[in-house]
This record gives sequence, structure tokens and C-alpha cells, in this order.
Amino acid sequence: MYKNLKFAVLFLIAVLFSNLSFSQTAIDDFDFSTTKGNKESSNIKLDLKDKLLSEKDFNIPNSINEIERKLDEEEEPKSPVVGAMLSAVLPGLGEFYGKNYIKAGAFLAVEAALWVTYTIFQNKGDDQTTYYQNYANQNWDVRKYARWLKREPFTGNEVINPDEQNLNILRNQLNLCEEKNFSHTLPNYGEQQYYEVIGKYQNFVVGWSEANYDAITKANYGTTKLGQVDFYMSERENANTWYSRGSLMITVVILNHILSAADAVWTVITYNKKLQLKTNMSVKYHYDFAGSNDYKLVPYANLTLNF
Repeated sequence: MYKNLKFAVLFLIAVLFSNLSFSQTAIDDFDFSTTKGNKESSNIKLDLKDKLLSEKDFNIPNSINEIERKLDEEEEPKSPVVGAMLSAVLPGLGEFYGKNYIKAGAFLAVEAALWVTYTIFQNKGDDQTTYYQNYANQNWDVRKYARWLKREPFTGNEVINPDEQNLNILRNQLNLCEEKNFSHTLPNYGEQQYYEVIGKYQNFVVGWSEANYDAITKANYGTTKLGQVDFYMSERENANTWYSRGSLMITVVILNHILSAADAVWTVITYNKKLQLKTNMSVKYHYDFAGSNDYKLVPYANLTLNF
């Protein structure tokens, strides 16, 4: 757009002054009678007039050159490296630098949409996590589990005191027994692992509120199934699904940065090499042999197409 504007401005200025003529009084006083009509005399007359005109102070060409210089300064080549770095920080910024505003808006819109989606998924995951953890806190009882371990003939259960007031001490007692009988021990209360193992491993099944305390024994606990546990693990899996979707959005965000950085390089290169109209506007003085026998200010435009 700037190049077209440049051409229009320079061409308009040149056309406005193209009809200017300059007095040739000083030259007309020179006697060319001996060579009138001869091509050599015309060349001599032309050389003398060029000399006189070159000594005059014409501001028009200087003004045009100044305009051209200023317009050229506005469209200097851009750096692909800078474009890539800008888009690596914020997708679309490198495209904006390369003056491709449509792609800049597209990458930026994708970036915003990804972060909005990530936030939604994270919030849903947090809400679901709060839900299943509250459910576990209300329906799994560590003391019920401790009493069952104490009742059944498990190795090392003599250290367990189900009525221990300090739950951390009780947990340590349970761990001593668990280490001798099971593959997993009860983690710290409230940890992510805590909410996982109480639903995942069979030795904790008796602690659930729907578990038949009297019917579950050391012999059959491994095959005992509870719909309550299945429900709990399903709700926990839902939370993990939301978090996985959030993680996927982060992966896509990173990919969007990489793609935008690569595209910014191409966009800047295309900007520097795209089809563009370059003008080299100049104004020259030519003697009109066939017409007015006077010097005319004639505009010249060199058009170059670069691919």
C-alpha cells in the first residue's frame, strides 16, 4: 500500500510540473545561424542550455527526492529472526511485524482460545477433584479399616490401636502392619496418593461405608467388589480426564508458538520479497525539437517487479 502511495505522490508531483518551461533568452542570443538546421548545431545548443540550466537552482527535483527518501525509510526490510522471536513469545506478533494482519489475528485468536479452554478444563478438574475428595472423606473411615486389620489374623496387627486419638500415630501403626501383608500402605491423609490407593487397592475396601464389615475377611477381601468404590473411582477418573484435556491444551499452546514462529519467518521473508511496486521517480529536462523549441520538465518512472 505504501509503495502505491509513493508512486501516486511522485507521479502527481511530476505531472503538475511537467508543463513548466524555462526562458531560453540567454541561449537564443547565441548565434547558431552558421549551423542552423544542422544536427551538430542542435547538439551544441542543447549542451549549452543544459549547462545553464544546471547552474540554476531548481527545488522541484530536490523536493521529489526528499519525498522519495522519506517513503523509502518507512518500508525497510525486516528481520525474519526478530519475527520468529516475537511469535515465539506471543503467537501472531511476528506476523504483525511482517504486516500480515490477518494471520496475526488468527494466531492470536487461537492462542487466546487455547488459554480460555485450558482454564475451563482446569476449573472443571478442580471442581471434580473437590467433589470426589469430599466423597471419600465422608465415606471412607480409617478407624473402621484399623478395626478390621486388628480383628483379622494379619501379621504385625498387634501394634494397631483403632482408638488412637492421634490419626497420624494410627496411620504409622497401620503402615507397620501393611508393610508385612500388602503391596501398598496408607499415605498421608489428604495427599493425592491417599485418594488414589483407598479406591484402587483391595485391602482398603473394608473402610468404605457400604462395605459389610462382618462379611469381609482376610480370605475374601481380595475378591470383594463394591459399587461404591466403582463410582468413586469413576468420579476420580473424570477429574483426571479434565486435567488431561488441560494438559493437551498446554501442548497445543506450545505447538501454536512453534508454528507461529516458523510462519513468522516465512511471513517476513514474503514481506521482503513479495510482489511490490518500486518506483524510481525522476524529473529530467529535455529539449523539445519538434514542438515548442523549449526545455520541458519531463517525469520518468522506473517500475521494477520483485518476486
